[in-house]
Amino acid sequence: MGNQRRRKGRNKSKKINKDIISFLKEFDIVQYREKARQLDRRFILHIGPTNSGKTYDALQALKAARTGVYLGPLRLLALEMYDTLNAQGVLCELLTGEEFIRTAGAQITASTIELCSFTKRYDVAVIDEAQMISDPFRGGSWTKAIFLVDAAEVHICLSPDAQQLICRLLDSFDADYDVQWHERLAPLVFSGTIDSMKQVQDGDAVIVFSRKAVLATAGELQNLGKKASVIYGALPPASRREEVRKFAAGENTVVVSTDAIGMGISLPIRRIIFRELTKFDGEDDRTLTDSEIRQIAGRAGRYGIYDKGEVLSVKDPDTVKKALQRTGRQLRDITIPFPREAIETGFPFHRLFDEWQRLPIVSGFTREDMTEAAFLLNELGGKIARKLDRQLLYELITCPVDVKNEQLVLYWLESVIAISVDAIPEVPMFDTDTLEGCELQYKALDVRHQLLRRIGIEDPRMDEKQELADKINQLLLSDKRNFRKRCRLCGRTLPADYPYGICESCFRRRRGRRR
Repeated sequence: MGNQRRRKGRNKSKKINKDIISFLKEFDIVQYREKARQLDRRFILHIGPTNSGKTYDALQALKAARTGVYLGPLRLLALEMYDTLNAQGVLCELLTGEEFIRTAGAQITASTIELCSFTKRYDVAVIDEAQMISDPFRGGSWTKAIFLVDAAEVHICLSPDAQQLICRLLDSFDADYDVQWHERLAPLVFSGTIDSMKQVQDGDAVIVFSRKAVLATAGELQNLGKKASVIYGALPPASRREEVRKFAAGENTVVVSTDAIGMGISLPIRRIIFRELTKFDGEDDRTLTDSEIRQIAGRAGRYGIYDKGEVLSVKDPDTVKKALQRTGRQLRDITIPFPREAIETGFPFHRLFDEWQRLPIVSGFTREDMTEAAFLLNELGGKIARKLDRQLLYELITCPVDVKNEQLVLYWLESVIAISVDAIPEVPMFDTDTLEGCELQYKALDVRHQLLRRIGIEDPRMDEKQELADKINQLLLSDKRNFRKRCRLCGRTLPADYPYGICESCFRRRRGRRR
């Protein structure tokens, strides 16, 4: 009898999985093509490398429009467009995961692409950084926007390595489109190597690939008499904006940054200096791809300020030189977004995610990676998940959370448990005496803000986030020499790219004692 029950259970499970697979296959790329064919649109592709003016030209059409939307990958980019348009007399609102800034009379919106509206009709839409369409985590937002944003004129800005991909996508639904090619406004040249941070000059940007390396390098430069702005992923947008402002205004003379500088941040940089050429990708340290090197290097040589952009390297100059010389490989895959229609089914989310990830790969396409949502769902557990409405549950598990940070995941979990019993999540209380603590508190407040939005509450504590950003700015304004890398045994100052935690002298002493 027990075996018979188990067999029935297995048979039922197999049937559910077959039904899920059948459902997911219905919501493949075909449905987007059919919807796209029904829209009356004309596309203009702006294709060119960094610093070629492609986004600038697309914005001219947006400025002349009665109604329109700018869709970009970063809050900082949307904020830059919001500031630029309003400064030029074009009324514009800002819509991001962090905030919604209304402007009386505005018919133009600057937005992060995930918040694109598919119910409004615009005169002009600008989709920026469309090469992101291949990103497995976020690329589905670009796919959906190109297929479904409803605008009479859609301007798509992309790097040359996405040309074939985007054209193939537009051809798939018989789109009417023109191509405008953009060349770099200031030439980009490889200028060799530098041996020491003493050779860093005003207008330079030094590239490293961790928060610690950014701060240690900035401290090293300050010790040499150079004030440095710092840019890295964990830095809150408001703080990053202030660091950008200081460099642009000449208050700081150099920049130290991760690859966060590579997309959309307009800075008057004369030379890009690669101090490091490897980055941690979540699993292993790996060498930068040619495309990543070109994207970062392209920030050198701001048109109208410098006649050319220069690129240098501290180590392995051949890698950088060859990357700049090679023609970029064409991107191959378009990311298919996970179907929100799945919310309306009765299928368990964990099974939907599992089968979605297992579906066969279609040539030329990849599927949106739902592993982070699956991870948060698993952390939540079935007992809590069953208390929540499916729509709300999906919104909560797709909330942007750094799943590699245990403290943030735990705070998210506590907050969702509170929501499940109709309570308001507690305000996070992380230590804010240090820069790292302030950054963690800011991220946690951002998680709370995102969760509150999903239950229809506008966060009343936005001022606290701004205060934290101001405190971070003050900590960064303080003596950056405090962030220099030091030997953990004797405290001696070490170069930021020194590969070990102890100095050579301490290493020799320890080795001598062991003998």
